[in-house]
Amino acid sequence: MTSSEVYRIGPITYDSSTRTLTHDNGQTEYFTPRVNDVFLLLLEHQGTCVEKEFLLSQCWGEAIVSEQALTNVISKLRKVLVKHALTTITITTVSKSGYLLEVKMDDSCVVDADNKQVKQQLERKTIKPSLLSEDIVKVNESDIKKPVEPNILGRKSVFYLLIILISITTLLIYYINDVINATPYFIDAKNYSHEINIGTNKVYFNEADDYDVDKALFIKDITKGISSVCHSNIYAQFYYNTRIANNSAIVVFIMIPDGRTFNFRMSKYHYRDFSKQLNSYLESKNISC
Repeated sequence: MTSSEVYRIGPITYDSSTRTLTHDNGQTEYFTPRVNDVFLLLLEHQGTCVEKEFLLSQCWGEAIVSEQALTNVISKLRKVLVKHALTTITITTVSKSGYLLEVKMDDSCVVDADNKQVKQQLERKTIKPSLLSEDIVKVNESDIKKPVEPNILGRKSVFYLLIILISITTLLIYYINDVINATPYFIDAKNYSHEINIGTNKVYFNEADDYDVDKALFIKDITKGISSVCHSNIYAQFYYNTRIANNSAIVVFIMIPDGRTFNFRMSKYHYRDFSKQLNSYLESKNISC
């Protein structure tokens, strides 16, 4: 992840080309390449939760590492930011998802490579409560004093209400068991615009056309790649590999019926090569119907 921008955030200045963070009081910190990559990616998506899987694929590429490596980098980054910019920059852990970097702009600004200042102004709107005459319900005294006579309609209403509550509870239990629990914590449904059935498998993937990949050819490709599995959920996400210019990469998350999960990455997507490599990967994991 290469960059030559200089960021001015509150009392600190960060030069991404030299990976140097300098406080107005003269104190200086130097970031390692990995800390630099994570910091720039979080800064680029400030105000938005960045998923752990996305951080790992962008900052570690094809290297196989555990989430602890990312946790260690975040810990180092937090120590530096707490030391120099506690009230300006914060990194929040989003439970079972990722990390959120927030910048309190106030009178500060972010400066690009040309030192052009970009100020952010917050608009505050005050909504005054109002009472409309149409919202006023008039009640006649005769209606208040009139006693309510018990009848069979009241019993039927209670019976129907119980049926509705039971139905809603049943639907909630189904949703929790079959939808929420079936989806890994870091899978965001908003990132997958397509859902198709391939055999007994369910395949989810984002908009391939946005990454110069023919959607129809990709469907044929992944159909061959997952030919050895069944009754599984497959999540495929295209993204641009920042380490290689103009390069569409793909990461595939596979959930098989016995509860095991697998990650497959291809740093440069090639039609047909993808299906062969994915099929070989699944066979090496002894996954079969």
